[in-house]
This record gives sequence, structure tokens and C-alpha cells, in this order.
Amino acid sequence: MTDWNKKIAVVTGAGSGIGAALAQHCAAQGMLVIAADIDQKGLLSTQKSSANPERIEIYPLDVRKEDAVEDLALHCFTKHGEVNLLFNNAGVLIDGKSWERSIKDWRWNFDVNVMGVVNGIHSFIPKMLLQKSPGKIINTASIGGLLGGGTYMAPYQGTKHAVVAITESLHAELQLEQAPISAACLCPGDTATGIWESDRLRPSEEHNQLASEAEQQMHNAVAGMCANGFTPAQVASKTFDAMSKDQFWIFPQGEFKPMLKLRIEAIMQEKAPPSADELLALMLNSTI
Repeated sequence: MTDWNKKIAVVTGAGSGIGAALAQHCAAQGMLVIAADIDQKGLLSTQKSSANPERIEIYPLDVRKEDAVEDLALHCFTKHGEVNLLFNNAGVLIDGKSWERSIKDWRWNFDVNVMGVVNGIHSFIPKMLLQKSPGKIINTASIGGLLGGGTYMAPYQGTKHAVVAITESLHAELQLEQAPISAACLCPGDTATGIWESDRLRPSEEHNQLASEAEQQMHNAVAGMCANGFTPAQVASKTFDAMSKDQFWIFPQGEFKPMLKLRIEAIMQEKAPPSADELLALMLNSTI
């Protein structure tokens, strides 16, 4: 499907970053967008800064809550009768030494990044399979969901590996259904979003504290690379380009591919994972 005019899109995590850009891009294509996020101020900003604010309906949502996602799905299908694009996009980031992160930190990362996707699948797909029009589910993972676990990145990259595997399974399962519903996996690379400040969405007493200078330096380095990466609008545009070709894998940036190749080679040769320095050197020297 390439003509999105008057179709229905649902975007979670639409209060900022890639989610906001996806919502605005959908609206620019003539779609009616239900933009959902726990960040209500962010949702209002997404709507007001859109060139087509009348096409964006804001919906406060905590994707961690199964009943809340089910209510969103019922709202969409009761009011609009169908959903043509579902972007399970909401995501947060916790970094730092894996054994020093609190269980609350781990659970928050997995509840938003993984169970948010699962809740979207569980509530929307049964209804989408019954509609007579085409639909697509796009789950936002990351290049971190394809590369090995990065230093100090276990909570985040663990969730993104889960999203990749879930989406691959979803794709295979939907292929067996007699309905024009498909899945795709969005794996952005460095993108200038607020994900490195995810703690802004949590109570101050739950803010993550990095315990060492090495962790802070890694945090600052990777956050800086992201700040100099694609804009969210570029990611949204590349995503729609890939969807027009019916691609399962959506890679807005290709710089990570040499790193992925190195990881796969290490696995095939039963070697230890590449070091952070090796991976960083490959990324900086890549011309893809």
C-alpha cells in the first residue's frame, strides 16, 4: 500500500522523537493519526507543531498497562472501524553496569520497550485481522537489537533484541493468515531524540545514577553520536520509503552493517564478541 490518504494510523511514543515524526509524517500523507503517549505535553507539542494538526488526535497512554492499550484499540476500532498502520514505537533507555541497575530500572525498560509492543500486538492484531482493508504493524527496535550487547547497554539492548525476535515471529505468523496484514521491524541507528533523557518521564527519586566515570563517558559519547545523527523526520521519511517497497527490515541508516557482519562472523567462528573499540572504529570508518 502506498496511498495512505484517509487511512488510519496509531503511533505510540508519539510525544517526542521518532514517534512524533512518524505521527506528523502520517498526517502529511493525509492519514488520520491517533498519537498516543504517557507524555501529554509532548503529545500537544506533536499536534501543534504538525503542518496538519487537524489530522492528529492525541490519546494519553501508558503502554505498560494492558487494559489501557486494549481501551485504545477499542476506541480506534469503535470510532474509525479499522487501523491501517500500527507503530508500536514507545521506548525508553537505561544504561550502566548491568548488576548495578536496580530491578525497578530493568523492569521499567522491559515493561515499556517489550511489553508495550506485546500489548499492542495482543490488543490490535485480532481486530486488524477481521477488518477488510490492509494493515501493517511496525515495531520499533534498534540497530542495538541486531548488534551484540554493548558495554553498559544491557537493559536497553536486551529489550531491543527481544523486539526483533518478536517481530520476526509475528511476520511468520501473519504470513499464515488469510488477511492482508503484515509486520515490519524498524531498526534506527543514531537519531537525535530525547531517549537518552528518558528519566524525564520518571519520578525524580527513580532517576538512574551512573556510578563511574567510565559509564558516564560512554553515555556521553553515544548520546553525542545520536545527537549528530539523523533527525526523527529523516527516520520517518526513510521508514515510509521502505514500507512502499514492502520491506520487513527497515534500516534508515546503514552504517551499522559492518558491525553486524563482524558480530555474525564472531558467532560463526565461536569467538568472543567484538570489543566496544572494534565496533566503534568500524562505525566511524564506515562509508555505507
